Amino acid sequence: MIPASAFEQALSRHINTALAEQALRLIQRSGSILLMGHYHPDPDAVGSALGLAFVLIDFGKSCAVLMPDEPDPGYAEFLPGFASVVTELPNTPIDLIIALDAGDVTRYGDVFTKYATQLQGIPIINIDHHITSQGFGDVIIIDPQSAATAELLTLLIQQLQFPLNKNAAQCLLAGIITDTRSFEFDATTARTLLAGSLLVSRGAVPQSIVKPMYRLHEFASARLLGIVLNTLHADCGGKLVWAEITMDMWGQAGLHPGSGDDGIPSYLVDVRGAQIAVLFRQTDENSVRVSVRTTNMCDATAITVLFSGGGHPRAAGCTLRGDLRAEKEKLLAAAAAHIAALK
Repeated sequence: MIPASAFEQALSRHINTALAEQALRLIQRSGSILLMGHYHPDPDAVGSALGLAFVLIDFGKSCAVLMPDEPDPGYAEFLPGFASVVTELPNTPIDLIIALDAGDVTRYGDVFTKYATQLQGIPIINIDHHITSQGFGDVIIIDPQSAATAELLTLLIQQLQFPLNKNAAQCLLAGIITDTRSFEFDATTARTLLAGSLLVSRGAVPQSIVKPMYRLHEFASARLLGIVLNTLHADCGGKLVWAEITMDMWGQAGLHPGSGDDGIPSYLVDVRGAQIAVLFRQTDENSVRVSVRTTNMCDATAITVLFSGGGHPRAAGCTLRGDLRAEKEKLLAAAAAHIAALK
């Protein structure tokens, strides 16, 4: 096993010292901390919040983990503490907010408007890794070099010399694995792998994350994939592929709209020759959620930001409203133009 001192030396000097110290002072002065992730929370958002909560509890703090809407219950298989996640503001005193995995206040749903009175004047630490993030709050720590917010938190935990227990390590490793697609995406760096190694050395188990996330599928989800593949299209000489899920298709598969489809965008981008893959998922009669996956030099965020979305260069998303057919055509045209511009 690599000694703790080796990890500390390699991972403890990557965050701006002044920002790290400001964050530490706010944490030290607080007693009850609210940790938040964005709406439609993924394992990086939930795992980062839970992982940091486990760390701060060991540091003597009281913590609550809030998501604007329900996380996928499948994450409970590999995220310790999942049952403690709430979707309503706890009726307890809060003296610090740590907002994770999004750098725009609107990405936290209606939390800051719904609970404006209760949250007014409470200091905010914002920690995120998305390249599209501008940040908000009193202390802003944004690092697009990190492949996941969980990687950035691992660096912060090491820099602040907080204890890292097994449950925290498991949650943080889940964020890194899922945001890198098991270290496949090119956002993965030597530092990402070193952070993952540290978390494994603290008790995290990669197999317990990878298998339920990428290998196991419910029967209804497998059925949905078969239905969706009948809508598969290609353009730009096979460099652009897309498919869609309509309201009827959810019903045919026996699924609630918006559930059970997380592996399909990645399946589409694995079509040989594809550089951009798009999945249109109709979640109600008036809106379509879009998932974009890319390979090579294509940047998914360059497409989704045109439709008020964001994300990563290899995986990004947005929501279309209004004339859905026209909006889908606009997005596909933007994707085709992005491919053409790279020739």
